[in-house]
Amino acid sequence: MLTSILLARLSHVWGYVDDASQEMFLMIGSYSPFSQKPRADEEIAAQINRYATIASAMWMTVVGTLGILFLPLIVSGLIDDLAFTKQQAGYVAAAEMAGVAILSGSGVFWVRRFDWVDAAVMATLLFVAANFFSALTESFAGMFAFRFLVGASSGALLAIGLACQSDSKNADRIFGYWVACQMTVSSIGYLSLPLVRSSWGTSGMFVALALVGVTAIIAIYFLPRRGVMRMSLNATPALMNANNILALVGALLFFTAQGGIWAFVERLGISTRLSTTEISFALAVSSYCGIVGGLARNWIANFIGSAGPFYFVVAGEILMLSMFGLEHGYFLYALAVCMLQFFWAMGMASLLAGLNIIDDSGRLILLMMATAKVGYSLGPALMGWLIFDDDYTFMLATSGACVVIGMVICVVLVNQKSSAPAIALSTD
Repeated sequence: MLTSILLARLSHVWGYVDDASQEMFLMIGSYSPFSQKPRADEEIAAQINRYATIASAMWMTVVGTLGILFLPLIVSGLIDDLAFTKQQAGYVAAAEMAGVAILSGSGVFWVRRFDWVDAAVMATLLFVAANFFSALTESFAGMFAFRFLVGASSGALLAIGLACQSDSKNADRIFGYWVACQMTVSSIGYLSLPLVRSSWGTSGMFVALALVGVTAIIAIYFLPRRGVMRMSLNATPALMNANNILALVGALLFFTAQGGIWAFVERLGISTRLSTTEISFALAVSSYCGIVGGLARNWIANFIGSAGPFYFVVAGEILMLSMFGLEHGYFLYALAVCMLQFFWAMGMASLLAGLNIIDDSGRLILLMMATAKVGYSLGPALMGWLIFDDDYTFMLATSGACVVIGMVICVVLVNQKSSAPAIALSTD
């Protein structure tokens, strides 16, 4: 059955068979959403708001963020197993994040035009193949190219999954659940991937990521072929006003800081003579703190307003960076890592909620996610350049400055909008 479905979709994209044969394949797999013809927005909205569809969209976005979730392990593997320099590892990480940024950001223009199922199938196949090829190469040029392709396919899955979530009637709440789901997968990965690496090296981690990517095929099964048309496809997105640009700049600074710290968080532990096992356990535990941080944003906002979580993020990030800069033992390192995840998740959820108030079309959120990936791309490269031997002082100071400036910009904009009620992204 799966073969017939894939043949039908491939014939639709590349025209390998004639219309009669295509119709035959579709009839064989007629129960599949892959074979559904476009329906009215009301029917599409009803399908999107089903639990199975929302869960599938969330899982696709999780697959689309695997690279950033496990970036510290990838960077460490490149340095220790493949003898890459810190700068080379930073450039490879930057290439993957750049691929994510390009495809997710351009989703503003293509995600409402292309068939979601077709695009997701091709992105998933590319994700799996590029991860497998990453496992087979040891050269800097080859790794740079393949990780960029992994990033590009991840960005496509991320754009489709976010578009589907933004079309749901409870988008704000679902974004919070997505962050929590990310952190859950992160905790499982940091318990299991070090074991994979110890047995099969960095190549084994890439193969494991490819196998996780295969599961996206199951999620694709429940996707609608398109979302709800909330604007004319020919309309020029009116997004680039001053406030929106400033909001994206603030987000860029925040994610640049987070991406840089995250890429080298494992090396920060190594520099204080902690074992790989100790570091991996701290990272695994910290993921649960990320779950709490993502959900805590809504609780804080309910009590002290939409700007409140931003104040918590600024204070927490400054304290966390200060702890990383101290000569500390395992307890302080583990506490700092937990705070990093907690306030990272809170910051992400806060930015999603804030941009949801500014723009109710879902387009600005896609741009924010692209901005996040640009930040994750710039962060490892910039912070790697600021590391001198094993001295991380300049990296930590620069990260702190980026967080403070970025969050101040965002909190000012949120305060300007505080008198207006939050706009739910609804398909009604």
